[in-house]
Amino acid sequence: MTAVLNVLALLPAMAPNPIDEGTLRPGLDPSQVTPGVAGFLMSLVLAVAVILLVLDFNRRNRRMRYRAEYAERRAAEEQVGGYTREAPDAPAAGESPGTPAEDPGGPDPRG
Repeated sequence: MTAVLNVLALLPAMAPNPIDEGTLRPGLDPSQVTPGVAGFLMSLVLAVAVILLVLDFNRRNRRMRYRAEYAERRAAEEQVGGYTREAPDAPAAGESPGTPAEDPGGPDPRG
């Protein structure tokens, strides 16, 4: 507890002196201590790169989540039995693949 009080007592001593704000040491020019246009452009490039990386991460994360959900659904379908993958013109049960099914309605009217 006393350590916390000691640190709190030192905080005003660590704060910069408001009287010295805005003045430079003798021999320094403001152009020597500011980042200038190059610093601004590098900060801008860095910010744009971070934004693009976050967007790409979110896109990849979403894609991975969708793939995991699809794999879970597919595994659940296979476990339960799922649906069969028959061709639409597959013969019905009991018919041989070589014999066509008889149409009780007669010949096809479309020709």
